[in-house]
Amino acid sequence: MSLPTMSVTARIAADVEMRPTQSGTPMAKLRLVANSRRLNKQTEQWEDADTWWGTATAFGRTAEAIADAGLAKGDLVTVTGRIKTRDWEDKTTGAKRSADEVTIDTIGRALTPQRQQQSGYAANGSFGQPRQAPADDPWGQRRTDDAPPF
Repeated sequence: MSLPTMSVTARIAADVEMRPTQSGTPMAKLRLVANSRRLNKQTEQWEDADTWWGTATAFGRTAEAIADAGLAKGDLVTVTGRIKTRDWEDKTTGAKRSADEVTIDTIGRALTPQRQQQSGYAANGSFGQPRQAPADDPWGQRRTDDAPPF
C-alpha cells in the first residue's frame, strides 16, 4: 500500500532551504503554515482560529522548479504530495518526537484575490470593480457566429 496523499494551500513560513542530498540530488525544504479565520460576532472583527504547521520536501526536478520559480517566505502555495510521519529523539530532553511531513509531487502559487469583495481588474490592472469593455473592443462583444473578432 502506498502512502496517503494530501493537498494543502498554505503560506511559506520561512526562507526555502535549497541543498543537495548526500547523493547530490537537489532538495528543497519548505516550512508551511495555514490558518483559518472566523468572525467574532461580538466585535465584528476577523480573528485567527486554528493553525496548521507542516514541513514539505521536494527532490530532483521538483526542487529545481521551486528554485527557478523563486518561491519565498510569505508566498501562498498549493502543495500536493505523499504524507509520512518522521520520528526522532529530542537531543536535549531525550523525549521521543514526531512530525508529519509531505514529500511534494506538485506545487504551485495559489491564485486568490487579496480581498473577497473585489470582483475584477480595474483599467490599470489592479483589483477593483469589473470594468466594461470599450465599445471598440472586439473581444468584449458577444458574437453569435463562430468567426474570430478580427
